[in-house]
Amino acid sequence: MSNVYIVKSGDTLWGISKKYRITVKELARINSLSGRMIHRLKIGQKIHLKEDSTGNNKYETQLKIVLMDLSFKPILKATIQLDFDDKKIIKSTTNGVFDDIGIEDHSKGLKVFFKNINGSFDLIADHKILPLGRKVLKLTSRKIKVEGSHYVKEGLINETVSEIKNNLKRVGKPIVDGVSSVVESLSSKRNPHQPQIVSSKEKKQLPEERQEQKRTDAGNSTHIIAAQFTEDNFLLKPVNNKYRAYIISAAKRHGFTAHSLAAVIDAEAAKVKKTGEWNVNSKANSSSAAGLTQFLDGTWLTMCNDRSSLVGQYVKNNPKITKEQKLNLRFNAEMAIDAAAAYAVSNFKTSGLPYQNLTEPSSMAKFAYLLHHEGATGGRHFVLNTLTPERAKKLLFTQFGKNGAKQAEQFLKRYQDDARAAYGAWLRSYIDGHINIYQYVVDKSKTSGINLSMEETIKLLKGQSIPAPIPKEQKLNSQATNTQQLVTKSESSNKHQVQSDEKTVGGDEGWHDPLRDCKLRIAGLANAKSATFGKVRNNGTKNHQGVDLQANPGTKIHAVCGGVIVVAQDSGGAYGKVIVLKVDINDLAEKQKKYAQRKLTKKQYIYFFYAHLSDINVNLEDPVVETGDIIGMTGATGNAKGMTTIPNGAHLHFEARSAPSLGIGLDGRIDPLPFINANLLY
Repeated sequence: MSNVYIVKSGDTLWGISKKYRITVKELARINSLSGRMIHRLKIGQKIHLKEDSTGNNKYETQLKIVLMDLSFKPILKATIQLDFDDKKIIKSTTNGVFDDIGIEDHSKGLKVFFKNINGSFDLIADHKILPLGRKVLKLTSRKIKVEGSHYVKEGLINETVSEIKNNLKRVGKPIVDGVSSVVESLSSKRNPHQPQIVSSKEKKQLPEERQEQKRTDAGNSTHIIAAQFTEDNFLLKPVNNKYRAYIISAAKRHGFTAHSLAAVIDAEAAKVKKTGEWNVNSKANSSSAAGLTQFLDGTWLTMCNDRSSLVGQYVKNNPKITKEQKLNLRFNAEMAIDAAAAYAVSNFKTSGLPYQNLTEPSSMAKFAYLLHHEGATGGRHFVLNTLTPERAKKLLFTQFGKNGAKQAEQFLKRYQDDARAAYGAWLRSYIDGHINIYQYVVDKSKTSGINLSMEETIKLLKGQSIPAPIPKEQKLNSQATNTQQLVTKSESSNKHQVQSDEKTVGGDEGWHDPLRDCKLRIAGLANAKSATFGKVRNNGTKNHQGVDLQANPGTKIHAVCGGVIVVAQDSGGAYGKVIVLKVDINDLAEKQKKYAQRKLTKKQYIYFFYAHLSDINVNLEDPVVETGDIIGMTGATGNAKGMTTIPNGAHLHFEARSAPSLGIGLDGRIDPLPFINANLLY
């Protein structure tokens, strides 16, 4: 592959980025492009695809991938496709393990695709960035277990979807009822202000885990684990189900979801190596950390004075217990789990950051883990990027360890010796790699499905982003030969493969509706049609320049396509706070592209206009806005003032324009409704 691409008619930077699997941000930095220049490529212009580097090509991340089903058993026979380091490889296994995967550039992330029964590949994991060092990535794919078999096996009649779901519910019900009845009976006997601690005698009332052998119609044994019941859409490993009731209770008490709290606990807990069971009696060798949630002595004693926690309530009701007895309460699983949630909430408040902006369980879990890792003050400095360079460098080298000084130096150089950026990148990567709330969910479709990164969480906290690393040199010798060896014949017709340089590669081919759920506004209007484009108001005598999509203030708005922000401000008028996104028409998905070309003949760009916003998350001339990025929040500004709920008219005003700034009327505007993929019936 050449190091230089020559721009042709119709090319865009997003299209070049997609072809060569290099981020727009990296291409812009390598070619010194910024702001409007990103959209002003000229025919014949040279776009450099990489820069010379003398960096060490040693793997930054070495992975072992383990595929598991609903009951946390390995999926023995499987084929996956891995996308990393600007390349694609196919791997197969007969024991459920994919070992020795060396990744040279952790910052480019990893995508894992699973080969389904039809021979096509489904995306099952998308890591934007990877943790450093040797890691084990366990992919627990409930979809594979619940929705059917994952490979063809002649002569076997598989269980149906309904049979598996019904069996799981049936065998789980006695466990759910058993736990609930014990907890409720204990609660009724105790002072409600005292912690609910189950004694060893009372624990015996809990039913044992049941395991059954079921048979399919063909007589083949199917193992079902009764502990994998689906109460609260919450999934734990069988060995950790003993802590289930404590997690659900603590989560409800302190405002978390069970799966987000479980993710934080799992990241902190010491584990039994062979089984992965959380060790309630663990003690750290290098610090005073102890118990299931690894509290330091000083931090635990602070929690003993926190009356919002179970341990705080217990100490209040038992004022004569000694310091040693207080510290030993860390080994009580219920108290330790509850304290982890209470400590997170306390840190949220102490940090002074706008934690109320975190509405997604994934971001709450990651922020909680950050503050557990850094403390409230350290976490605040990390989010705001106000650590001193000396402190940041010390923390970075500490994480790499005594034997990792050389690797730490190389990592620091990738951030041009900016220690704050380097440590910021390392910890972001570490948290994203250790906190995945969807490992604890049975049915992802019953959740928002959103997994915000630590970087996205920091943006919501009004924190500071960090610069991108200098990309590592990739070994590209004999790339065509290697690709042919690694990719199966069936891949050769894949639409996403590299095209010949003789063809145009313009086009991000992206589209994301402006809201996750798009519905026409009705409240405050004569009918839903009044929320659409054209002469639709006052009995067809008054213009409406866009569409109104119902949305409570604070709803996230998305970039509909990759582009450049050309307006991001409070208009001071009827539109209130606004964002205008400039998009090359060639970058639109095919459906949207054809419509825009038909309506905006001889135009190269289209401008998407968002109005009445409460918050703007992007900057003017931001060059790295990509399809689906969260760019702001809906609101009630401008003439939407007072529309604070959907019933009283709260909405996003969305337009498609031929220019960023237009006058009154419909001139220069086109109907935005055909762009939106959602079914907007009225």
